[in-house]
Amino acid sequence: MPDDNPRPPRLTLKALFDSPELEEKTLRHPHWMKDGRRLSYLDKAPDSSADTIWIVDTETGSHAPLFDPASLRVDDHSDPIPVHAFSWSPGETKLLLPERAPARFSPQGNLFLYDVPAGRMARLTNTDRPQRSAKFSPDGTLVGFVRDDDLWTIDLETREERQRTHDAGPTTYNGRFGWVYEEELGLVDGWSWSPDGTRIAFFQQDESAVPEVLLPDYDDLHMTPHRTRYPCAGDPNPTVRIGVITLESGEIRWMDIEPADDDESYEGGEFLIARMQWTPRGDGLLVQRMNRIQNRLDILLADPLTGAMEVLFTETDNAWVDVPDEVKFAGDDQLLRVSDKDGWRHLYLHALDGKRIRQVTTGEWDIDQVAGIDAAGGTVFFTAARPGPTERNLYRVSLEGGEPGCLTESTCGWNEAIFSPDSLYYIHTHSTINQPARVSVRTTAGDEKAILDESSSPNLARYRLGDWKLLQFTTSEGITLNARLLMPRDFDPSKRYPVLMNTYGGPGSQVVRNRWAGGTALWSHLLAQQGYAVFMVDNRGTGFRGAEFKKSVCQRLGQDEVTDQVEGARYLAGLEWVDPKRIGIWGWSYGGLMATLCMMLGADVFRAGIAVAPVSDWRLYDSIYTERYMRRPCDNPDGYHAGSPVTHAGKLRGRFLLIHGLLDDNVHFQNSARLATALHDAKRHFQTMVYPGKKHGIEDRHFHLFMTLTEFLRRNL
Repeated sequence: MPDDNPRPPRLTLKALFDSPELEEKTLRHPHWMKDGRRLSYLDKAPDSSADTIWIVDTETGSHAPLFDPASLRVDDHSDPIPVHAFSWSPGETKLLLPERAPARFSPQGNLFLYDVPAGRMARLTNTDRPQRSAKFSPDGTLVGFVRDDDLWTIDLETREERQRTHDAGPTTYNGRFGWVYEEELGLVDGWSWSPDGTRIAFFQQDESAVPEVLLPDYDDLHMTPHRTRYPCAGDPNPTVRIGVITLESGEIRWMDIEPADDDESYEGGEFLIARMQWTPRGDGLLVQRMNRIQNRLDILLADPLTGAMEVLFTETDNAWVDVPDEVKFAGDDQLLRVSDKDGWRHLYLHALDGKRIRQVTTGEWDIDQVAGIDAAGGTVFFTAARPGPTERNLYRVSLEGGEPGCLTESTCGWNEAIFSPDSLYYIHTHSTINQPARVSVRTTAGDEKAILDESSSPNLARYRLGDWKLLQFTTSEGITLNARLLMPRDFDPSKRYPVLMNTYGGPGSQVVRNRWAGGTALWSHLLAQQGYAVFMVDNRGTGFRGAEFKKSVCQRLGQDEVTDQVEGARYLAGLEWVDPKRIGIWGWSYGGLMATLCMMLGADVFRAGIAVAPVSDWRLYDSIYTERYMRRPCDNPDGYHAGSPVTHAGKLRGRFLLIHGLLDDNVHFQNSARLATALHDAKRHFQTMVYPGKKHGIEDRHFHLFMTLTEFLRRNL
């Protein structure tokens, strides 16, 4: 007789990485239209593998493609131009389409213009020179962009191109940033139109003093190196200044953003510019300046006509000040920002002259993101780690203060929101640790208007995955830590099982979240089906448990975090069903550092470990990230020594696999090379896998990477 309850299929690496069956679906490039009722996003066209732009009417619930992607030809003989991204003109009659998808550190190629009413495609630029950061002027008559590291504009009526800056060079960039600013301050687009479109404000960055790093490309016949400017901890940083171009005259006015010569916080006059934005009326530039070690933040107001600057207010911290987001404006004359200066991340309202009006939210919980502001209604919407750090709920609160009201109290787990311009609707993304994301459009009154994505992977259910469990345990130091646990499939309490721990652990991060972790996280479920348990811990230093918990690791990276991960392994070893001799750990990037140190400092509890792209010596990592948490090497030599794996190489005991991409421009392969040397000197056995031509994410090699990880665990754990 046929089995009415056939055994569910097992996950395979091919299904995870090479098959469209489990391909993760996400809502790509969602954008609210000006009417606040319609929204656009990118997805496959009907019965096609090509992308198109879809329009959703939230009142009627209708979904319709804007055009047939096969029609996007600039002439009868050309191939269709693929849609990788899009931006609407202010009047929503035209679309700006780049030749290549936006990507960090990469230009976008030529620009194309689609006339929506006419249904006509046109080429806007035709050059082989790198272009990036293109956008419409506020009146829709011009498009500005960066070409060859200078700013240009093009008139959409006449197609006249005008070069607006003329001093770019091999290490001087107008309107864009070098590696360290983009990676560690999150700054990609380095210019913006004034609200009236008559001026352009831009960053100019000079990297001439930053050391050059040569990354060998082994795929090239003569290994011609990739050149990049990369400041290690203690090295000279790039310098920046902010200019304002008046389009009519072409004049450039430089803003006076330098700190005072006698300001001791800015040793040597060094500073970072973390954010720059126009005020709503366009009569000022709001600039956020930090000192080199990032324990001071100044909010400046610069006059775009004269360049004169005043300090509106200053925030300092004994540890560090987090990299700020852009300030949100509540009308023309009030600004709203997030700060943890009372010990928790909360909202503060200031007048545009810098005077503090009030602290809007209070309590022992952290705000995550400001999602929207209804200035007319005096309301701000935000997500927060409530009722606990593993959750995210959506709240609203009056700008006058008071107890926030929850909009998502019926949907525990992880909630995110993108608000319409009038703050009446929002795109709501909800998931839990065991439930893929569901995306819908809702009103702030609580009504669901449209469903945009019901399941991230419709084929997932048939695999009958196990459930992650959220839990807490207390360390020997009396510290309560959050953790998550995935049990082996077909669990038998009379047996003992191996456990693989997975960590990241860096400052402000989280791995223990009641949120669907995406397609690649299915590898944990694959391991569970092969008889492993998977365990994850958020150690001291991780985020959304208040400033004290997060900043306790200041100048001590790689120390208390490792202690907590080892405590997690000891907690596991005390469980009856865990085989205490078969506990392993793995991590990537900061997690690679953690896994390496755990294999050395927790050698008595970890049998096997895998480190992907680990930092091995904090002196080798970049200046802005490292000095934020560790100060400069000359300021904290003991901290640099104690928190670096090369220091502890002789303590390695278990089976260790070291993996790195040879073209990694973030954590350079030099880290693994120095770690290998230290392990050789200490006469310690280990294994390696390298990926030529691959960067920090080891892109396009994930099947092989996880095949390597899986086989290593099979043989060693």
